[in-house]
Amino acid sequence: MTSPADMRVYSGAAKNYSVADWAERQGYVIRFIHEPTRHQVEFPALISDFTDTHSPTFGQTHGANMHDPIITLTKTDREISFTMTVVNASIDEARYNTQCVNLLIQMLYPSVSEDGSFVGKPFINIHLMNFLEGAVAGNGITCVVSSLNYGVKFADGVINADEGDTTLNRSGKEIYPQSLEINISAKAVIAGDRVPDRANPLPENYPSYGSK
Repeated sequence: MTSPADMRVYSGAAKNYSVADWAERQGYVIRFIHEPTRHQVEFPALISDFTDTHSPTFGQTHGANMHDPIITLTKTDREISFTMTVVNASIDEARYNTQCVNLLIQMLYPSVSEDGSFVGKPFINIHLMNFLEGAVAGNGITCVVSSLNYGVKFADGVINADEGDTTLNRSGKEIYPQSLEINISAKAVIAGDRVPDRANPLPENYPSYGSK
């Protein structure tokens, strides 16, 4: 059995010239874990915007001679969106980050068994420091990613491989952007197999933006 892919923040030969070194030392890291396969990918948390929307849905009924309705909470949706920037300071880092981005995108597609049927739930655990963190420190929030938009920022320039580089791709030339943006929208999922606890009725991934 092949071991799960584990793509951490870039730590190659050019790390000292990269924002990855600073981000890792500060703990500014965003992590994605594909729950069916446990594949993992990390990026420096260069986040330009972040929204966390909570939308309760209520049912209401009116009794006889009652002006105010009887309100019943049926569900609360949690929609998360953020934009992160991936920057490359060298050709080595650009190649590595391209693999990381490709792995992240692959996580959005269903896992397929040998007979062609889909297996596993399309859940991705996202951890963004204390902005997206479960009840246990270090654990992220289980989500279903509804969209991922990938955009290259050509105005910031590109990185070319050296002409004598023997690892050039089959087209004969490698060109990578110095920076790109990825916008992600996701819906948080509460595990359905949780045993109710009257002393602590809230789910383990109940929102919290402060310290634990």
